[in-house]
Amino acid sequence: MQEQIKERWNTLIVIGINEGHNSTACVSQDGKILTVISEERITRKKNEYGFPSRAIEKCLEIVGIKKEDVDQVAIATKEVAPYYMVTKRNTSFSIKDFIREQKEYWYPKIYEGKEVDFLTVFNDRDFRDELPYDFSSVKDYSDAEAFLSIRISNAAKYFGLSEEKILVYDHHACHAAYGYYASPFREMDLLVYTADGGGDGTSGTVSMVRNGDLQEIHRCKYCNLGRIYRYVTLILGMKMTEHEYKVMGMAPYAKDYITAEPYSVIAETIQNDGLDFNYKVKPKDHYFYYKERLDGCRFDGIACAVQTRLEELLVGWVKAGIDQTGIQNILLSGGVAMNVKANKMISEIDEVKNIFVAPSSGDESTAIGAAYLLSSEFIQKDKIQPLDNAYLGHEFNNNDILNALKELDSNNKFSIQEGITEGEIAGILAKGEIVARLAGRMEFGARALGNRSIIANPKSIETIRIINEMIKGRDFWMPFAPSILKEREADYIVNPKGLAAPFMTMAFDSTHLAREELKGAIHPYDFTIRPQLVEKEINPGYWKIIKAFENLTGIGALLNTSFNLHGEPVVASPEDAIRTFRESGLEYLLMNNILVKKRKAHPE
Repeated sequence: MQEQIKERWNTLIVIGINEGHNSTACVSQDGKILTVISEERITRKKNEYGFPSRAIEKCLEIVGIKKEDVDQVAIATKEVAPYYMVTKRNTSFSIKDFIREQKEYWYPKIYEGKEVDFLTVFNDRDFRDELPYDFSSVKDYSDAEAFLSIRISNAAKYFGLSEEKILVYDHHACHAAYGYYASPFREMDLLVYTADGGGDGTSGTVSMVRNGDLQEIHRCKYCNLGRIYRYVTLILGMKMTEHEYKVMGMAPYAKDYITAEPYSVIAETIQNDGLDFNYKVKPKDHYFYYKERLDGCRFDGIACAVQTRLEELLVGWVKAGIDQTGIQNILLSGGVAMNVKANKMISEIDEVKNIFVAPSSGDESTAIGAAYLLSSEFIQKDKIQPLDNAYLGHEFNNNDILNALKELDSNNKFSIQEGITEGEIAGILAKGEIVARLAGRMEFGARALGNRSIIANPKSIETIRIINEMIKGRDFWMPFAPSILKEREADYIVNPKGLAAPFMTMAFDSTHLAREELKGAIHPYDFTIRPQLVEKEINPGYWKIIKAFENLTGIGALLNTSFNLHGEPVVASPEDAIRTFRESGLEYLLMNNILVKKRKAHPE
C-alpha cells in the first residue's frame, strides 16, 4: 500500500508494541517509523487493551510485508498487571467502576490491611477469551513479572521468532526515547522529561542528551503529578485516564476566591524537590485523601486548583533541571505532556530556549519509543529519523469509498457527488456548514490533524453549539482548536520563541485577530489557542481546502475537531465514517474528493 519496505539489504525491520491501555503497533525500518496504528481504531473500543494483533496486521499490510519478514520485536513496559489485562480496565471501566475500584479494592487494602482479589471484585469483567495469552500458568493475577514471560512467549509465537528476538523496554525509557527521537532536535544538548500516571515503578524521569546520546539522569520517587490529576478527575465525576482534558478545559473559568480553598488542599501535599518531588503532607492515598478534603469545594475551583498546581510543579521541575545541567532545550513526553496549558507555561520560562512535544505522547507512543530504543542498539543513532508528520496510518482509494457507499446510495436519502473540488468544499464551509473529512493516511494518536476531522468556519460561535449538540456530544465548556496555514501563524498565534506547533501539543496566547476571526476555535474564556500549523508539503490536500477557504473569507484557518461520536475512537475507515455520519447531525461527509450530503426531508 502506501509505504512499502525498501529492498532488504542490511536492513532492520522492527515491530514496536504497546500492550497496555491504548494498545498500539508500529513498524520501523532502519530507525524510520513507517506506520503506526492503535488497536482501538480497528476494534472501535476506546483505550483498547492487549496484544494489538489487528493493528499489527494492518501495519504489515501497509508496508507490504509478512510476519516472517520481521527481524525483531520491541515491547514497551515490563510490568503489566495481569488483572488489568483480564478486565481490560481502561477499556471496559465506567466512572462508577473506577469509583467501585477505589471503594472495594483499594480502600480495604490501604486502610484496613485486607487482602483483596481484584478479579473477585470485578468478576463481571473477564476478557481472557478475547486475549491471545496463555493464562493457564498464572497463579497470581497481580504478578506482572510472571506475566512478562507469557507476553514474550506470545509475541515470539505470533511472529515465529525466538524469544531472544523479543526485547522488552522500561516504560519511561520508551517515553523518553519517543520524546527525543521523534523530535527534530539532533545537534543540541537536551533535557527530556517524562511524566505520567505510572509505569514500571515510577511516574517520572529526567534524561539528558549530549552528543546524540540519551541517558537517564534521574528517576523520580514521588513524581505523582499525573496520578493526582487522575484522581481529581474522578472526584469531579469524570472518567479518569480519559477525561483529564476536560478538567484542563474547565480550569480557566474559576475565580480566584473559588480556587483558593481547593488549591490550599493540593498545595500542602506535593512539593518540588530539585529533580524530584516530595510531600509536605503525605497522603495515605490520592483518592480518598483529596475527596474528603475537597468536599464542599466547587467543581470549577477544584479543576483550576489542580491545573494551577500542576503548572507550578512542572515549571519548578524544569527550572531545577536547567539549573543543574545548564541545558535550556526541553523535550516533554508521557501522558502529562498531553496537558497543553502546562506545556505553554513551561515554554514561557525565560531560561527555556526550545521546547518540543511530539504527537500524542501518552502510552500509545511507547510502541514507537520501544522501536526507537531497539533500533538504537543496532544502527547508528544519528540515522534514526524524527517524525515530521503524524499521518502514519492507512488510507483508502475512491473504489474503497464507493463500495462502502453502495448501501447509502440505494436508499435515496443521500446525494453523492464525485470529483468535488477544494473550492467547492470551501464554499460550503464559508456558508457556515460543517463537513466531516476522511482523506489520506490516518493520523496517529489522540489529535485529529485534518485527515479524520470535522471541520468548520472558525469564526462562528454558533458552530460550537451545533457540533456539541448534534455531533460530538461534548461538554459545553470545552474549547475547539484551529488548523492554521503555516504562513498565517504570526497573524493568529503569539509565539515569540518561534516554537514548533504542528501537532496540537502546545497552547499559546492568541492575537487580537485570532479573537475576531477564530472565535469558535480558541478557548472562549482565556483566549488561549491550541493550533495545528498546516504546511503544504506535509498535507497538500488539507492545505488546499484551508487556502481556498482563505480566498473566500480572508480567514487562513478552520475549526478542527476529531471525527468521532463522543466516547468513541476517531474514525478509521469509510465504514466508520459512514456510520458516524448516519448516527449524528452531520449533513456533509467528504471522503477523498467524494462528497456525501443528506437530503432534506420533504415537508408533508
